[in-house]
Amino acid sequence: MKRTSLTAVGGALVSLLLLAGCFGGGSKDDGGGAAPSGSIPADAGTPEPGGTFVWNTTTEPPTLDPHKSASALTQLAVSGLVYSKLLEFKTGRDTPYGSMTVQSDLAEKWEHSADAKTWTFTLRKGVKFHNKAPVNGREFTSADVLCTVDRIKNLPGVQKALLEVVDKTTAPDAYTVVFNLKEAYVAFDETVANYYLSILPCEGTRGEFDLATAPIGTGPFILQSWTRDVEKIYVKNPNYFIAGKPYLDGIRMVTMKDPAAQVAAFRAGELDSTGVSDSLLPSVLSSNPNAQVRLNMGTYQGHIVMNQSVKPFDDYRVRKAVSLAFDRQGMGESLSTDGFKLSGPIPPILFGGLPAEEAAKLAPFNRADAKKLLAEAGYPNGFDITLTTTDGYGPAIVNAAQWIQQDLKEVGINATLRILDYATWFSTWASEDYQIGYSLSSAFLTADEWLSSYYLSTGARNWFNINDPKLDAMIIDQRGILDRDKREAALLEINRYIEKNISNPVMTYSSNGITVQQPYVHDWWPHPEFGASWVKNMWLGPESPSK
Repeated sequence: MKRTSLTAVGGALVSLLLLAGCFGGGSKDDGGGAAPSGSIPADAGTPEPGGTFVWNTTTEPPTLDPHKSASALTQLAVSGLVYSKLLEFKTGRDTPYGSMTVQSDLAEKWEHSADAKTWTFTLRKGVKFHNKAPVNGREFTSADVLCTVDRIKNLPGVQKALLEVVDKTTAPDAYTVVFNLKEAYVAFDETVANYYLSILPCEGTRGEFDLATAPIGTGPFILQSWTRDVEKIYVKNPNYFIAGKPYLDGIRMVTMKDPAAQVAAFRAGELDSTGVSDSLLPSVLSSNPNAQVRLNMGTYQGHIVMNQSVKPFDDYRVRKAVSLAFDRQGMGESLSTDGFKLSGPIPPILFGGLPAEEAAKLAPFNRADAKKLLAEAGYPNGFDITLTTTDGYGPAIVNAAQWIQQDLKEVGINATLRILDYATWFSTWASEDYQIGYSLSSAFLTADEWLSSYYLSTGARNWFNINDPKLDAMIIDQRGILDRDKREAALLEINRYIEKNISNPVMTYSSNGITVQQPYVHDWWPHPEFGASWVKNMWLGPESPSK
């Protein structure tokens, strides 16, 4: 059958994403959802301190400034390691992977008003910044939160978009912060826990040290050194505000671009954890039969994006025809050999996401209907178009774009591929200098983050020129629905409205990813965030070569 040469690329892509920090995931509720699968280890007992955890990324972050880059690599390097947040997402053996349950971080408690428009956070006392000049281990206070919020709101990007709902932030005293919102938002605590909202010291926001290369925070680890294209070395923060943590003495985050080299390093015991493709997993297990294998569903997904400011994609019928012409099920079966779920506008594994079965019904594979819609739109013979994609993720995305190119050709849409390097592609997409494209989505963590980033007319990542007043109102209104069941129903209706009236971007599916750890790695319970706050709970057994 067609495209048999493409069947092995899915796992390699997932491996790349894992190594970039996109651990994927998400939960239908704040206590349910699927637990991690694979050879989950038994409880190893009381954590033992000491040792250095060694893992890898595939390339270097553009900067270590958490507010000036949306890069997964930036956040993985500092969020939750060097920097803390007011709140964080809970992880652990008894917490389903991707749970959106929030817990204390720098804020010890929080509450909202009856109308969910005023949120009050009470901060921990006695929290100290890292003992590095010019901050020199001083105490963290509410002033640092105000400095951070003010900086974020005055910078462009995703971080600013997360706080667009905030009207005013005040600090009644050194240990209290109050957020007054523009409209009711019942899940604002989930936003506060987002990995993009690291809290900086005021000295950093004022430019008194270099945030791009030498971060200073309140997190469990201190960045000791960064040798570009080689490694980042972190040491334990002796003054971390949670007694007894972190358990690790340090972390080495090495840069390894070659998947084969990564696997070889893991097999030799030089890496404690790495991502791996399904095609290489048997080889790993043949030499490391006791390796822990983790399989988790991601929130990132491939998507066809259409620029609605240019013809013919200003016409819903054309966009829907593209959706109908695309064999998502066939692509998933061929390219995502580790498992997948068809997706709607919000991934099915998140609260408010369409079940995969309904997503399939709303966007079926139907070439006959696609041709009818094209004819109704004035394109009975189809049209020629340029399909932009990138090789920045490796061959997998290019191969997927070729799959779509073939599908579109079957209904008369002749797409010429334009393959760009990652930096050029990202700027091309962000500047909306494209007609139609294929790429990976961001791994947004909540339904509202998906909707407000992609589908709101003022969304920070609405690079598709979606502008639907009714949809805007629906997105804003769901934020203020206090009843959980009613809010979920509203989110499902938004999914359906997008499929029936917008049909852009055309989502593919959420995929599983494979990670392997050495058998002496314990309490490795990640979250689908680009940061790594969960590392403070990890520990290494006595078999670790670093102990």
